[in-house]
Amino acid sequence: MKKLFFIIIFCHLSALYCYSQNTKTDSLLTILKNSKEDTTKISVLNTLFVEYQYTDSQKAMSCLNQSLEIAKKINDEKSLVKIYRQFGLFAEENENYNGALKNYVEQLRIAKVINETYFIADAYNNIGSIHCFKGNYPEALKTFLICLKIYEQTNNQKGIASSFNNIGTVYHFQNNYIESLKNHLASLKIEIKLGNKAEMAYSYNNIGSLYLSLGKLEASLTNHLASLKLSTELMDSSGIATSYFNIGSVYYNLDKYSESLNYYFVSLKIREKISDKVGIATCCGSIGDILVKQKKYHLARKYLQKSKELSTEIGYIEYLKDIYSSFSNLDSATGNFKGAYENYKLCILYSDSLDNEETRKKTIQTQMNFDFEKKEAIAEVEHKKELENQEEIAVVKSKKQRTILFFVLGSLVLVILFAGFIFRSLRVTRKQKNIIELQKNKVEEQKQQVEQQKQLVEEKQKEILDSIHYAKRIQQSQLPNEQYIEKTLKRLNN
Repeated sequence: MKKLFFIIIFCHLSALYCYSQNTKTDSLLTILKNSKEDTTKISVLNTLFVEYQYTDSQKAMSCLNQSLEIAKKINDEKSLVKIYRQFGLFAEENENYNGALKNYVEQLRIAKVINETYFIADAYNNIGSIHCFKGNYPEALKTFLICLKIYEQTNNQKGIASSFNNIGTVYHFQNNYIESLKNHLASLKIEIKLGNKAEMAYSYNNIGSLYLSLGKLEASLTNHLASLKLSTELMDSSGIATSYFNIGSVYYNLDKYSESLNYYFVSLKIREKISDKVGIATCCGSIGDILVKQKKYHLARKYLQKSKELSTEIGYIEYLKDIYSSFSNLDSATGNFKGAYENYKLCILYSDSLDNEETRKKTIQTQMNFDFEKKEAIAEVEHKKELENQEEIAVVKSKKQRTILFFVLGSLVLVILFAGFIFRSLRVTRKQKNIIELQKNKVEEQKQQVEQQKQLVEEKQKEILDSIHYAKRIQQSQLPNEQYIEKTLKRLNN
């Protein structure tokens, strides 16, 4: 009863989702009918493509084709870049890797014309992924390194981390585990800093696989469990399936085949649910290997054949060499030595095509060229920085010299002004002194004149006094003296 209840709820929610999706689609179709052939119509068609992408591939392609036709007609290059990118992603999802590569190349061409840095880097990244999947490692590495350079120039930390991951994957496929590990650890460091859990889970898986290849099984299991935990938190089905498969591979190397098989089957179930053909092929091949070891040869051949058919269908060259190796082991175990020999030859043929000396040289040369260009670019930047520093020093020095010159000139002007002030003061003082001297001389002259006048006055006064004294003496000589008068008075009285 409880199970039935959940089924009813699920059906009800599904109906609601379909209803809302249909409502949105109907609204978009209504807008599309009333839209002119411009960027608005292109936008509506692109949105409709997303709506139909996983439900009706024919309608999805029809929307993209209409969008492409309008964009070409109105010469909307920005829209063309996005449309070719969608064509590429759609083709890649449908395992049409040649078609995907063709569209990504067209995306890159137009993005370069209009100088859209984001879409240039994105195109290089997508092209590199296709080359890597097809086993063209030198070309894959070349495009990933170009992509890394662009992201470094624009300081796109997320893009840098993604490029390190992709470069590490190329080295892993070429069994250059140390170089691969270095790149994946660099990627993980950035992703932890950014807090990007999805990419952290991806990096943990890659690092775990590398430790497995290096024989460090405990470290490998630790990283895969860390990846599984993050993928489970994010409810990422693809990531969960990958982690289960990788954990199964660790147990396989520990010779714990039953535990390994359980993890592989869980991974296969999820892969089938999400229609991941690459993942299904990988799981079937690994399950087939364990069944060979368990001597379940008939069942093993069934899984290996399914893996071979899917790998051939999607052009998964990297994995075909492993499949032929597994078939060789199976034929050898069942006594079919001719079949074992033929399959072994095919395994060697694919291995040589993927990992021959020339390919290694090209890969090494590509890395060396990138390192040289990077060092040269760094040297150029440092040289430019040094020149700028020298120029800055020269400017500072010039400013300093100018300041000193202005200071000296200012000081000289002050000295001249001060000297002028002193000279003027001395001149004024001298003038005042001369005036004082003249006034002093004048005063002296006036004093002399006063002295002379005083002397004259005194002389005159003396003369007057002398005259008075003379007159008095004459008067006294003519008048009787007091004794005579007194005698006379006495006589008269008597």
